[in-house]
Amino acid sequence: VPPPDRMYIESTNICNLDCVMCPTGLKQVKRPQGYMDFDVFKSIVDEMAPYVKATTLHIWGEPLMHKRIFDMIAYCRQKGLRAEISTNATLLDERKAKGLLDAGLATIYLCLDGFRPETYESIRVKADYERTNANIHRFLDLKVNGGYTYPYVNLQIIQMEQTMPEVDEFVAAWDLPGVDNINVKPFDSWGGQVEQINLLRADDPASFVPTERYACPNLWYHVHIYWDGRIAMCDRDFNINYDLGNVISPNQKVEVMKNWNGPKMQELRRLHVEGQAHTVSPCDTCVEWAWWRPRLGRGYGNYNAVVMENLKEKKHDSSVGSSQ
Repeated sequence: VPPPDRMYIESTNICNLDCVMCPTGLKQVKRPQGYMDFDVFKSIVDEMAPYVKATTLHIWGEPLMHKRIFDMIAYCRQKGLRAEISTNATLLDERKAKGLLDAGLATIYLCLDGFRPETYESIRVKADYERTNANIHRFLDLKVNGGYTYPYVNLQIIQMEQTMPEVDEFVAAWDLPGVDNINVKPFDSWGGQVEQINLLRADDPASFVPTERYACPNLWYHVHIYWDGRIAMCDRDFNINYDLGNVISPNQKVEVMKNWNGPKMQELRRLHVEGQAHTVSPCDTCVEWAWWRPRLGRGYGNYNAVVMENLKEKKHDSSVGSSQ
């Protein structure tokens, strides 16, 4: 299988909030907590820089809690990778704001999830609306007044029962200099593992599921590495129900591609191609595979056509899993 084109690295799985829609905040993430070692991080980037185009420096946890997050971003930039983070912005003081700007961050998601203080604080438990609001405004001012082109700033609100009445006000209020996009994100149940506390429109991708399942392209295009080096099939497997090994070998050498093309990963791909994804957790309750459909603009039309044809014919060529 060719190398992935995108890499997700969990800088930490520790967070300072208890958000009501997040497995971390709901205490569903049972893995040990910690921070990725910077030398391990550099080894991962060194190996994968020739292949991947972008690196997301969070999976579960608040990336601004990692003491070397600026060094991680700068190292990605040094190696020619676009670095991205998503943050709750509660820790985004002036020092951290300048650190992100100077490190060369390519993209940032600032997750506010509420226009009114009472709404925001009922969702982002332990957060203070006024403080977070001030942090974001200061970050935008520093970006604009400092003449920074990047990062590309996404202001995000998640569609939930509490937030839907405020979406229009949120969008209007954050149409500001320095904001490149306002992202109204459909609620994510993380593979059916978080209660659906949202109100979804009928045309939302999250409410659209084809009747015939096909293989999830995630397994061919994205690699997810947790803070301790363990590989996950994707972020939905936040407790690693399906063991795919560790990029840190017994001799302490970092080997991402060896695991990417290892027997465990190939077996998982085979199950998906053969229409047996329902035998794997959390694939059995997940609908994210449906979000990759060509009509949603994800650009994997040829791949999906091949897999769909394979499933329709109800046969499996042993070479399929290793030729994509």
